[in-house]
Amino acid sequence: MNTILQLLEPLIGREIWIGDDRGTVIEIHDAPPALILRAENSPDAFQVDHLGRPRSMTQPTWTQPITSDSGRHLHPDLQRQLPSETARALEDFIKARQG
Repeated sequence: MNTILQLLEPLIGREIWIGDDRGTVIEIHDAPPALILRAENSPDAFQVDHLGRPRSMTQPTWTQPITSDSGRHLHPDLQRQLPSETARALEDFIKARQG
């Protein structure tokens, strides 16, 4: 398992606030590093098939990059909520990728 997945994996199941949106981490991606969050403060939505027909109800999800808008630092909302050693390790990982 690569380093970024090792750093992000403990976040699965954790509740995170990004701005005014609250979500629970349900999955992680490594390329590019991102968290998949299940929206906790929004109503269920219809899930549609490939033709746009409603099939089932589901909670909305969104993909949250771990980096700030500039891509050069850890997202500030994540930095405030993560354990300090995890935040530092992620910041080091982001800086190392920049060369």
